[in-house]
Amino acid sequence: MVVKKMENTKKIYLERLPREIIESSLFMVFADEKLLVKKCGTGFEFIKFSDISGSINIKKISGIHFIGINNKTAHYCFRAENLFKTESVELEFHDLRGLMPLLDQSQFTMAGKAAQVLYWDKTTKFCGECGRKTKHSESERAKICPECGRHYYPAVTPAIIVAVMKDDKILLAHNKNFADGVYSLIAGFVEPGESLEECVKREVGEETGIEVFNVKYFQSQPWPFPSSMMIGFTASYKNGEIKPDGEEIIHADWFDSSNMPNLPRPGSLSRKLIDAFTADPTKLNS
Repeated sequence: MVVKKMENTKKIYLERLPREIIESSLFMVFADEKLLVKKCGTGFEFIKFSDISGSINIKKISGIHFIGINNKTAHYCFRAENLFKTESVELEFHDLRGLMPLLDQSQFTMAGKAAQVLYWDKTTKFCGECGRKTKHSESERAKICPECGRHYYPAVTPAIIVAVMKDDKILLAHNKNFADGVYSLIAGFVEPGESLEECVKREVGEETGIEVFNVKYFQSQPWPFPSSMMIGFTASYKNGEIKPDGEEIIHADWFDSSNMPNLPRPGSLSRKLIDAFTADPTKLNS
């Protein structure tokens, strides 16, 4: 299949794609970090090129990326800043976070991968070692410096998120960057030379002042904001009193399943962990 040969190769020029591929594929078009989607019933779907063909000059698109095949349909992505403005009432640019509960899991996975690939393409135009302009590899999803030969692959930054349990209660915190009244779990990026379990203990200690033990893996989730891998854990309270750091965490407390605050949107790993707790507080960290 022609599409499969394009996977993980250099950036593709839309005008060079066979018409049958363009007509049968779905496109994830980003502008100002927002995704163009089409209304369908109560949700949204990715667009076909025919939805925007009258509003855009394909020769002005610098290149597109093949993202993968979902439901037997090829998916591509490209940036469209300053290329067109749609007047269709069915088409809208949406923040990817806001689309999380409105797309099914496979759609959001595709959109997240597209966002990460475009971010990588945007931020690796030049070699970080010698400053030369990079080129796309002919054989894999990578950028290569023609001067020093350094390869640049899409980078993924590991981060942890943890549900800390104390008896039948869960530790939730309000971050200064959250919307008013919204509480979530403790999270943070893994530092060089640090294991995931060490990161869990450090982040909980730094942000809330308590110690934890019995750290257990729960689940992971690609997190395209802009290019993280969120790794979920549960942990048990060991000792200490809650003392928010005041820099990131403004307030934190223990909550039981019958008295929960406003929570993150459905679809995120933090919400999956919290929902697992509310479904059975005794089972999550057993």
